[in-house]
Amino acid sequence: MTRLISVFRSVVVLLVITAFNVSDSYGQEQLKKNVGIAFKQIYDYHLLSADSSISVFEAEQPNHPVWSLLRANLIWWQILSGGIEDDKLKKKFVYHLNESKDKAKNFLEDEDEAAFSLIIVNAFRTRFDLLDNNYLTAASYLNACIDDISDSFGREEEYEPFYLTSGLYYYFMQKAHEDYSIMRPYLFFFPDGDKKKGIDFLLKCSSSDDILLREESTYFLMRIAFDLDKDPKQALGYVGSLLTRYPDNIIFRLFEIKALHSLNQEKEINFSEKSYRASVSGNPELTLNQKKYFFKLLEDEKKAPN
Repeated sequence: MTRLISVFRSVVVLLVITAFNVSDSYGQEQLKKNVGIAFKQIYDYHLLSADSSISVFEAEQPNHPVWSLLRANLIWWQILSGGIEDDKLKKKFVYHLNESKDKAKNFLEDEDEAAFSLIIVNAFRTRFDLLDNNYLTAASYLNACIDDISDSFGREEEYEPFYLTSGLYYYFMQKAHEDYSIMRPYLFFFPDGDKKKGIDFLLKCSSSDDILLREESTYFLMRIAFDLDKDPKQALGYVGSLLTRYPDNIIFRLFEIKALHSLNQEKEINFSEKSYRASVSGNPELTLNQKKYFFKLLEDEKKAPN
């Protein structure tokens, strides 16, 4: 059972999509620009600013599901910033996910955009239930997520965000089949994976003009390299790319430290740790408890074996 839980975690942690592409069917370039502004604030770890921006932008187009999804995304980062035991945060997270799902069904006219948004919602909910140890509920959302992704195969050229979802699916299905024999009877009911095709799709997204697809695919490539392929040198390249654009993202900086730690690069570790501490101490939008949490994460990493 422990190995089953482990593979669910490893597959879903990297299957979850946090980007949202606004299609031309909703027309206004301003909408896409506003979404980009809010996402950049989240990547920059300016979570309070992102919350304020979302409130302003949502008032301009309240029925679009992207704002509820952005709020859920924002709350997820707060949960990962020491809020894992905060029941109020968890309830807000579920509320906004459900709200986004309802709006996607009722207000999105573009079939591909609606399908993509539902994939995100189901994947996010899967990840949340795994974090909360609700494995049966997580399995049901994971099934729905995989069904929606497999239905989108072959439509990547028509709708670019499907390169991201398809890429993650192809990689992790083959990876799970190779590494976890206990999962094979379960995986038998889903389309086959293809790791090479999956990586190729993610690399294609990582050079996209769309900021959301570019950053999310780069993040997932980093996690694949570090967590699954056990290649910290390659992971370091991906996280370096992210930090070039978002030097104050604490989570990205922590992964840089992890990769450097694995490679025993002491001089670089010292510089990265200083940057990490500066990003935590100098961020006026973090609470005192959040700062304590991040400093503890750094201390735990320093004690961890290579």
